[in-house]
Amino acid sequence: MMVDSVEVRGFFVVYERALGLFKQKAYDEAWQLLESYYQQTGAKSLVSELLKSHILWEQKKYVSTIVQLKALLREYATSEDKKRLAGAFSILGGTYARLGQSEKAVESYMKSAQLEPEIPQKLVEISNALFVANAIENLSSDRLQEVYRLYRYYLKKMKIEAYPLPQWQHEKIRIGYLSADLMDHAVGQFVRPFFFDFDRRFFKVYVFQLNKKSDFVTEDLQSAPVYWRNIAGKNFDEIASDIRRDEIDILVELGGHTGNNALPVLAYRAAKIQISGIGYFNSTGISECDGFLSDIYCAPEEYSPYFTEKLLRLPHTHFCYCPYKKFPQVVPPPCLRNGYVTFGSFNNFVKVNDGMLSLWREILAQVPSSRLMLKHQLLSTDEGRDYTIRRLKSLKMPLERIELRSYSVDYLQEYGEIDIALDTSPYPGGLTTCEALYMGVPLVSLCGNRHGARFGESFLRNLGMGELSADCGGKYVAIAVELASDYEFLSILRSRLRQMMQESPLMDRHAYMRDVEELYKNLQEDVVQ
Repeated sequence: MMVDSVEVRGFFVVYERALGLFKQKAYDEAWQLLESYYQQTGAKSLVSELLKSHILWEQKKYVSTIVQLKALLREYATSEDKKRLAGAFSILGGTYARLGQSEKAVESYMKSAQLEPEIPQKLVEISNALFVANAIENLSSDRLQEVYRLYRYYLKKMKIEAYPLPQWQHEKIRIGYLSADLMDHAVGQFVRPFFFDFDRRFFKVYVFQLNKKSDFVTEDLQSAPVYWRNIAGKNFDEIASDIRRDEIDILVELGGHTGNNALPVLAYRAAKIQISGIGYFNSTGISECDGFLSDIYCAPEEYSPYFTEKLLRLPHTHFCYCPYKKFPQVVPPPCLRNGYVTFGSFNNFVKVNDGMLSLWREILAQVPSSRLMLKHQLLSTDEGRDYTIRRLKSLKMPLERIELRSYSVDYLQEYGEIDIALDTSPYPGGLTTCEALYMGVPLVSLCGNRHGARFGESFLRNLGMGELSADCGGKYVAIAVELASDYEFLSILRSRLRQMMQESPLMDRHAYMRDVEELYKNLQEDVVQ
């Protein structure tokens, strides 16, 4: 038999017990409890099957998660519990993304948004879809703008009452930074100059912390000479009110369409000027966002069909890398001892589309003795490895020359086993790229047609190595092949790259802040005029 609700006492007791085990991370026990009860009684429901999906997800059994969710969605397609059906599609989207199936991930997230009854959660699912869409090859600006319009449609349905245009005047420009990632996170490695290196003669800085979790990075950032506001757990209305109370002249939203963002706060017009950047690589799509922080390499022009905002182009880099990690010493390139070149990518597999794998296959074909190392959390389970191997086989890649490694805490040390890093496109590396370069590993990048797809170009140009950035797949392969042919050059790069990074605009905090603050002053002057 199949039960339709948890009102049946016996089933309810078992489910609650399984949920308790799940919260304690006793995933095998929770699964076994639900399975045993089903075997004995035949009783199950949407909530129990959804819990099983969560169990599989937490165990990183992504292939099994998809099988479980597809069966659930077939069996309960007509359920009136739209909230849980939306949740199932959301998990499905996240699972497809982990496996690098971005089109299916976007489709699932959009279905979740359609079914979800609560508007704030609809916006979360649309943000999820926008985030993953950046990994889709040949993504059109029209398609992206269509999703932005949907985001604005639901944002308008929240009936947010915007504040009137502020009339305050301050002796010093008040800058506010809003982020859910002020911790040991990729964003945390790029924001320190904002908090420590600003010019106190002309600016006051306010920080609005959305993340509930704090760590050593949070503690360091909190020691900066800024006004710190911990607003974790507050709703959008309360956050906007806090920002308004501090009379912020320029609010810098650092999350974009990433997890736990507070993008709807921009609709309140809590600050005079509102811009976004750093934590995300594409448009917010929100009318009340006045600009997006970029640079001359990521944004050749001030306006892009992929954006609704003006692109605010810094003259060098819009990133300043200030790592908190302790880096191991750089070692000589492994090709000197191996006698062959090892290419590698430590990028998240959501970025590794079939087009990139095909280019990597061509590189391996043209450098016959070479190897390829792929490293990611997906490869930490048997399911993830088996799935990846099947995918590589389907693309006719030489498996005997490819090494699959799972994530590890000491991953920085493993850059010592790579000669050349291969960037992904159109969703390139950010922090991963900086780490590879800082470990002395040269990177080959493929420059795309929109802001986020040009990160590698910007990093390399600022490093004085623009020749390692290609404008098409053929050149990407050619650059990698040529670089692999010169062991002496690889050795020279290995010994110099870290110092080149340190002396480049990518790590020059003071020059970076001069550029940023000149931008802030110009934005403020434009409003005054």
